[in-house]
This record gives sequence, structure tokens and C-alpha cells, in this order.
Amino acid sequence: MATKVNSERLKSTIASLKARFETNTITSMNDLTDMYITGLIAALGIGYDGFINKCAAPEKFVIEDLVKLSQIIDVDIDIIVKVVLKQAKKNVKSRDISHLLSS
Repeated sequence: MATKVNSERLKSTIASLKARFETNTITSMNDLTDMYITGLIAALGIGYDGFINKCAAPEKFVIEDLVKLSQIIDVDIDIIVKVVLKQAKKNVKSRDISHLLSS
């Protein structure tokens, strides 16, 4: 069954996201979950749970998702990636590989 999308609300959400990314007021991908999720997931072509999980742990976004988001909201992908990396660096624990390097 196709999801009903309120096109006016989606246009408003896209404009808001564009402005918020470009003014650096999006500090976390979790900020996207406060927006019109039904429209965003329809535009991105990902499921609700996947979108929510990726926003909470943006290191799980695939490049394709970020490229699509960049295209949809017409924002330089580097701005989006900067937000993703900032949040991902906090989420991803350092990995000790010293045992792999010892002779």
C-alpha cells in the first residue's frame, strides 16, 4: 500500500531542513526525527524503523542515503556528512587492535 504524503508539508519540511543544515542548526541527525518523517522516508525510499535507527546512529547511513538526502533538500553533501561524522565519532567506540599488531 502506498504511503499518503502531504506534499505541502513535505515541501515545508524540505525548505526547513535546507535552512537548518545551511545555518548549522542541525546538530544531530536525530533532529530530523522532529520533522515530517512520513514524507522524508517516502522521499528517501527507506523504512520508518531504518530511518529512526540511522538518525540515532548515523554511522549506519549508507552513502546513497546521504546523497539522496543532499539531492532532496538541495544542500551540499559535505554539510550533511559533517553532522553525521560529528555524531558518529561520539557513538563509535575506539577499537583496540594492539593484540593484532604484537609480534
